[in-house]
Amino acid sequence: MNAVHHARAVLLAATLVLGACGARAPVEADASPLAYVPADTAFVMANREPLPEASVNAWSRQMQGAWPVMIGMYEKMLTGLATSADDPQAATALRVANALIAELKSLDTIDKWVAVGFTTKARAALYAVGLVPVLRIELGDPDAFRAMVARIEANSGARLGTLDVDGRSVWTIDLEKLRGLIAIEGRQLVTSVLPANADEALLRRVLGFERPQQNLAASAALAALEQAEGYQPYFSGWLDLRRIVALVDRDPGYRAFAALAGNAPAPALDDICRAELDGLFAQMPRMVFGYTQLDASRMRASARIDLAAPVAQSLLTLSAPPPGSNAPADAIYDVAVSLPVIKLKDFLLARIEPVVASPYKCAAFSDWNAKAAEMKKQLSQFVPPPLSDFTGLRLTLDRFSWPADGEPNFAARLLIATSNPQALIGMAQMTLPALAQVSIPTDGTPVTLPADVIPGSIGQSPTLRVAMDAKAVALAAGDADLKAYLDAPAASDGQLMRLAFSGALYSIVGDMMGRFGTMLPTEDQVDLAAQRDLYALYAKWIKQGDIRVNATPKGLELVQDIEMVP
Repeated sequence: MNAVHHARAVLLAATLVLGACGARAPVEADASPLAYVPADTAFVMANREPLPEASVNAWSRQMQGAWPVMIGMYEKMLTGLATSADDPQAATALRVANALIAELKSLDTIDKWVAVGFTTKARAALYAVGLVPVLRIELGDPDAFRAMVARIEANSGARLGTLDVDGRSVWTIDLEKLRGLIAIEGRQLVTSVLPANADEALLRRVLGFERPQQNLAASAALAALEQAEGYQPYFSGWLDLRRIVALVDRDPGYRAFAALAGNAPAPALDDICRAELDGLFAQMPRMVFGYTQLDASRMRASARIDLAAPVAQSLLTLSAPPPGSNAPADAIYDVAVSLPVIKLKDFLLARIEPVVASPYKCAAFSDWNAKAAEMKKQLSQFVPPPLSDFTGLRLTLDRFSWPADGEPNFAARLLIATSNPQALIGMAQMTLPALAQVSIPTDGTPVTLPADVIPGSIGQSPTLRVAMDAKAVALAAGDADLKAYLDAPAASDGQLMRLAFSGALYSIVGDMMGRFGTMLPTEDQVDLAAQRDLYALYAKWIKQGDIRVNATPKGLELVQDIEMVP
C-alpha cells in the first residue's frame, strides 16, 4: 500500500472526530441536523432524538472494557502505516492521527467524552449532498472541543490546514484527490470528505452555509418512514439506490471517488447506458433500515432492500424453511437455510432470460450480456436427484468443549430437508457400505449407526444416529435429541435463512484462536490476542443473537435481534 493509500485511511478516521474553530455565526438554536439534510438526499442515517440515557450508560460501562483493546489495535495499525509514509503530506496526516489516538486513549468513560465537548443528548445525521458524504452532530461544549483540537495539534507538531469559505474559516486535511472538511458551526460539528477541487458553491452546501431549499426536518420524511416501519427514532434511514444511479457521472462526488478507486477518470455514461442502468435499479430502488428496539437489554434492527412487486413475489417462492427454523435460540450455533434447488434455478432463469432475449445496448454492459448467456446455458442443464429434491438445510451445534489436556467433545445435528428422503438415504447407502446394513424407519424413529459407518473421526468419536420422516433426513452426533429435531416447526414468515447463536460461541471461537494461534507468526499472534480479548468481552455482553433473512411482499429483509446479558 503506498503513502497516498495510508494517508487516505488516516483522513477517513480523523475527519470523524476532529473539529475546528469555525465562524462565530451560530446556527439557530432549534435547528436539528435534519434541517441541513436535502429532502432528496441519496442516503441518510440519523437519530432524530437523543438516545435513552439508561442505554448510553450501559453501553459506556461495556466500552470501558473494550476501549483499551480497540485503541491498541489502532495504535498497531498506525505503527505499520508510519513505516511507509514517504511523503510530507502523508507524514503530517500520520502525526495528527497518532496525536488523535493518544487523546482518545484516555476517553474511556462517558464523563471524559463530555469533558471534551460531546454530549449524551446529541442528535446526528450522516447524509449526502449529491454524492458527497456529510456527518453533522450536535456538541455539548464547542469550546471544549476546540481545546481538544488545539492539544492534538500541539502534540502532533502539525497544524491542520485552513480554508476561507464564504468568509468563514474551516479546517482541512488535504490529500492528492480528496479534502477533508471540519467545522464547528454554532453547537454542531460538521465533517465531510469531498473532491480536492470542489468549488465554493459545493463547499457552502456541504458545510450548510447554504441551506437546502427543501430539507428532511421540514418534510418529516424520516419520521414518516419510522412510523410506517415501526422504527425507533435512532439511527434509521435509507439508501436511495435509484437516485445514486441518477447521479452517476453527474455529481462531483461520484467523479472524484470513482477516479480515486480506479486511478483513472470515471467513465461517462450516455443516455442509453443511463436509461438501462435506471431500469435495472428500478427493480430494487432503495434500502431502508432502523431499530425496532434499542435499549440496554436488546438491540433489534431491520434492513430491507425494496424490490419491484413481481421480483418480490418471485422471491417469496424461494422460502422453504426446514423443520426447526423457528425453534427457540437455545443452541450454541444454529443455522437454517431454505434451499429449494429447482425453484432457485427457475428464479435465476427468470432474472436472466430477459437479458438474453434483449441484451443491453450499453457498451459498458457487454460483459453482462455474455455472462447472462453463459449462466442461462449452465442453469438450463438437468439437475439430477437427490440434489434436485433438496428444499433446505439445518445445522446445529448443541454442545462443545475441548479440555486443554484432552480431546474435543461435542453434540451436533444436521438436517437435510428433501421431497424424497428415501432416495437420499439410498444414495448414502451406496456410498457407505456399513450404512447399507442399517434399516431406517420412515416415521422419524432414530437409529444408532455402526461405529465404523464413517471412516476416520475427530476426538472421542461420538455416537451417530440417523432418522428419517416424509420431509427430511437428520443425523445426530452425541446425545442431542434427534426426534424433536425432525418434529420442530418450520418458520412461516418467508424465511430464507436464520442464524441463531449463544454468547458462548464467542468463548469457543476465542479458545480456538488461542489453541491454533501459536502456529502463526509472532506479529499475527499479537493481532489474534487482541481479537481474543474482544471476543471474551462479547461473550460477557451477549446472551444470544438471532439473525434472519426473509422474503417479504416489499422485498428482501434482514432482521438482527441481539439480547444482552443483564
